[in-house]
Amino acid sequence: MKWLSKNALLFAIKTCVAAFLALYIALKLNLDKPAWSMVSVYVISQLYSASTLSKAVFRFFGTVLGGIFTFLIYPVTVTHPVLFCLCISLWVAFCLYLSLHDRTPKSYVFMLAGYSAAIMGFADVTTPLSITYTVISRIEEITVAIICSSLIHMLVFPVRMRNLLENSVSNWFESAKKLMNELLTFDTKTPSPEREHILVQMANYPVTVEVLITHCVYEGDSARKLIRLVSAQYQHLSYLIPTLTAIEKRLSLLAEQGITFPDFVAESFSHFLVWLNSPEQSGNAQGIQQDIQLSQERIKALYARNEMNAEEGLLLMGLMERLLNFIRITESFFGARERVSQLGPEKKRGKVKLIKKHADKGLILLSAFTAFTATMMGCLFWIGTGWKDGATAPMIAAVVCSFFAALDSPIASMKIFLKGVVIAIIISVLYVGLLIPLTTTFESLIICLAPGLLALGLIIANPSTNFIGLIISTQIPGFIGMTHDLKPDLLSIINASISTIVGIVLAVVVTAIIRNKRPSWTARRVLRRGIKELLQFTDEIKINASSLLSRQQYVASMVDKINIILPRNKVDPMPDVALGGNLITEIWLGVNCYDFYARHEQVLRQHQLETDALMSEINQYFKKRLKDLRREPPQSLLDTLDDLLIRTEAICRTDITLFPPLFYLFNLRMTLYPTQRWPERLLAREGSALPV
Repeated sequence: MKWLSKNALLFAIKTCVAAFLALYIALKLNLDKPAWSMVSVYVISQLYSASTLSKAVFRFFGTVLGGIFTFLIYPVTVTHPVLFCLCISLWVAFCLYLSLHDRTPKSYVFMLAGYSAAIMGFADVTTPLSITYTVISRIEEITVAIICSSLIHMLVFPVRMRNLLENSVSNWFESAKKLMNELLTFDTKTPSPEREHILVQMANYPVTVEVLITHCVYEGDSARKLIRLVSAQYQHLSYLIPTLTAIEKRLSLLAEQGITFPDFVAESFSHFLVWLNSPEQSGNAQGIQQDIQLSQERIKALYARNEMNAEEGLLLMGLMERLLNFIRITESFFGARERVSQLGPEKKRGKVKLIKKHADKGLILLSAFTAFTATMMGCLFWIGTGWKDGATAPMIAAVVCSFFAALDSPIASMKIFLKGVVIAIIISVLYVGLLIPLTTTFESLIICLAPGLLALGLIIANPSTNFIGLIISTQIPGFIGMTHDLKPDLLSIINASISTIVGIVLAVVVTAIIRNKRPSWTARRVLRRGIKELLQFTDEIKINASSLLSRQQYVASMVDKINIILPRNKVDPMPDVALGGNLITEIWLGVNCYDFYARHEQVLRQHQLETDALMSEINQYFKKRLKDLRREPPQSLLDTLDDLLIRTEAICRTDITLFPPLFYLFNLRMTLYPTQRWPERLLAREGSALPV
């Protein structure tokens, strides 16, 4: 975004006006700390009106929840300082634990409830009789900020989020089209950096879209239909990454083995590319599907007449099947608009419930323990020094540990936070020492502060500087104090500054010792969790306890984990991890196990094709892989696969009904052993029957 764009200027002006309005009302209502109203305005205000309102709502409920907790435990524990600090620290950790289970903006409610209790409780611990007034005043200050910020941003030149949401979904699909075009028109043997970049970009879209949906709800009825549409499209687009990578793998294997496309397959490809690049893909999708299905039937017929060897036929069949998958996803993407348009306005939007999202409970507990430790150590520092202003140290430690807990490596962001606080301290000292003493009225205070706040608004509106701008703008009002007589105390600013820096340094040190993890560390944990889910799913398949619903849930859950792993592998690769280390291989293993065994169990039994040994070998391998992610599939598993493949293929030559399970069995082998050619025993036999 440009520094002086229309939206940036509007945001800076509206936020500045809302901040002064909130300060004026807080002063008129004689609230305890009017500066908190200004701080909250800058915390709440977002570039888009809907996200401003949603964050305002989340902040209100979080503050109320934190206030209720403080009000309940304060009378019981305030006479025992260590016990009181222990309760607050545990509450911060507990709220953070709850918050990290939700990967949407709604998590802000619990996170804020945690450190709001620290802010309200520690500030007035020396005056226990005033806790009721402190809690109520804090809620009132936040409410004033919420009302001012929401009204200004919603009523004065509101910036809608609808276009952003629509564009995000469209860009998601366009990225998939771009990658598909590259796969079908360029060399697929060596993946280009651009392909990897597109995949990572696609892995980030689900998070972006979920965040936008959460905020866009607050645009009211005008956005409800769009949210229903995007929610439906989201579910289909989530399956693009495994589909595209499966196409890439088959194209690569065909190229490596020098298998040329038959004329009718090449013609289907040509038709597919024309359809893919047409302005409206849904126009003639049915014709393309029929064309590809006809090519599949011709491949099967050539195989049945011994005019095409099994390896070539199964690779081509798999490639065409994945193209059909892409077409079905595209059709569902475009068809969602028609389905949603048929819903009446009285029907409420159903929740987007694909799966239970992945949550690393071990990492969440570690983050909560880090927040508890930093807050408690800050409290012990405060108690041990007997320094009144030392209360800021545990408060800011709780805030910093909570705010950055969702990051793999929070240290870098915490250092930026410290840098922003230092800049805010310098600016605050300049204001208090030079400028604010010259102000005698509220109007003169506006003239004094407005240029700086407008500049900070422009910095916040720019994505590249948003973070540092937000830190500075939220710290300055707090340091200055903004008392009722407009005469800040320079000594109190210095005390608060030192205590704040101590709290941040404490949070950084504790986080560095306990919580700071590399992205690859997080990715490995997600990978292991995905392998456990694969084992659970294959166990269900083995005992006939699986269903199409469990297959869908398994796929959706694994896709969610893939979206977590891919961006981390980009910035911090995991070397020497078997099967790619991104769960894309594992997702297809589970799907092909189900399609081979569960869908064709009766046919396999009729031909006395035992599959228990194969399922056991697969399970044994992945149990061992849980302990060693570098472990490659063993030779014993390949031998078992080859034996079953040979027997199945031999019967399939006389009974073509076995072609579907043969296809899925071959997919299993190709997924586990992509560099292995067709079993040599079969190659020798087929070589004598037909030219290869």
